[in-house]
Amino acid sequence: MESAGAEEMPEDVERKGIGTPATRAAIIEKLVQKGFVERRGDKKAKALVPTDKGRALAAVVPEQIQSPSMTAEWEEKLLGIEKGGYAPDDFMREIAGMVTDLVKNYEMVKGVEIRMPGNSKVIGSCPHCGADVAERDKGWFCASRECRFVLWKDNAYFKKIGKHLTAGMAEKLVKEGRVRLKDCKSQRTGKTYNADVLLTTKEDGRAKFQMEFDNSEKNSGGKKN
Repeated sequence: MESAGAEEMPEDVERKGIGTPATRAAIIEKLVQKGFVERRGDKKAKALVPTDKGRALAAVVPEQIQSPSMTAEWEEKLLGIEKGGYAPDDFMREIAGMVTDLVKNYEMVKGVEIRMPGNSKVIGSCPHCGADVAERDKGWFCASRECRFVLWKDNAYFKKIGKHLTAGMAEKLVKEGRVRLKDCKSQRTGKTYNADVLLTTKEDGRAKFQMEFDNSEKNSGGKKN
């Protein structure tokens, strides 16, 4: 990391590469914590090896952002700001302009599957747009960037009835549009009841839930989200 991009930088640049010696350790730790790289080896020698998640990220990130020379160039300009030879506002305008151009012009890489270890299972087709729905860290998301469908793991609707949305429940909702739940708890009365939770979507693709009760429990009424 210390010499990354150095061959593309002027010889008189005092600080080359990615970060300073103090920040490089923090960068590495962040990459390990987020699951993009892992340490392999014994006590004497360890190597940093990209994980499937890290390789997937590298496959879809624009080359401009991946380039160590870009980071080295930023370091040079930050040093210029520190010495008073470069205006902070100019630096921020350049970054803002670059990000704007990337958002406008960058196209999603086709045929690349983002593999999140343990969280990449496709559980069915989106009930709103038909694209794949796959598990991620915080829920089950539609693969379409334009669709807002998601089933959050920390789901407020299921919390209200004393339940936690599990992977099995999410898969049934996506594939069948409903899931049977026993011993749901009423916040108003504290009593328990059995019911089916039905899944539909709103106009913008967001999930919408409704309860369907047994005949014996119709007096409880339906609950909607």
